[in-house]
Amino acid sequence: MTSLLFIILTLFTTGNDYYAAGDWDNAVQTYEQCLADTTAFLTDDSQAEVYYNLGNARFRQGELSQSILAYERCLRLQPRHKDAQYNLAFAKERIVDDIADNRTFFIASWAAAVRNKLTCRTWTILSICLFITMLTAMLLFALVKPIWLRKLSFHVAWITMLLSLITGLNAISLNSRDTKQKEAIVTQGVLNAKASPDKSGTDLFTLHEGTKVEIQEVLGEWANVRVGNNEGWVKLSHIERI
Repeated sequence: MTSLLFIILTLFTTGNDYYAAGDWDNAVQTYEQCLADTTAFLTDDSQAEVYYNLGNARFRQGELSQSILAYERCLRLQPRHKDAQYNLAFAKERIVDDIADNRTFFIASWAAAVRNKLTCRTWTILSICLFITMLTAMLLFALVKPIWLRKLSFHVAWITMLLSLITGLNAISLNSRDTKQKEAIVTQGVLNAKASPDKSGTDLFTLHEGTKVEIQEVLGEWANVRVGNNEGWVKLSHIERI
């Protein structure tokens, strides 16, 4: 284990050295090797740092879609990574597409933003802690005699039950998102979405490199994706799952 940790640290340090020297190609290669060879042994925070540095190197290479992909993966592991948030927003300013989603109610957008503030693991831990607090409050309600304490325990019980449900749903939602890998980044410079999963299908709308899409369905080498109010078929090879 000690030797493996040394290898991980060496790869990460070497990648940083390449980056500092302006050798973006070798920096990218080293960071990707670090992720490929040692992912199972890295903590979420360590993986996030590698993805963040990889995103920086990719951006320096001029690989917009790959830099956005790396920043998104960093934020999946460490949602509060301020530098990754800033760099992702900066990179997204260079995306050609600016497609609004008028079907998304503002409360749903707000709820999704709150959900994405924490990881699935953190939401799960919060849900469990709140559930235990609820059980404790219910036990107090059943055992204590003072009226004020029974009222207090009753209110604590229903509030923590509600919060436990909300945090649990957030954990389930994030787990579903990450397991099914429904979100992806367009890696093709210009991509025409088709009306059907076929090259001869009618072009519906155009996407550009770096745009995030939501995969609705996969059929062979084609994926039905939604972005904003638009939905169409694109080749799987032209997008990469986050």
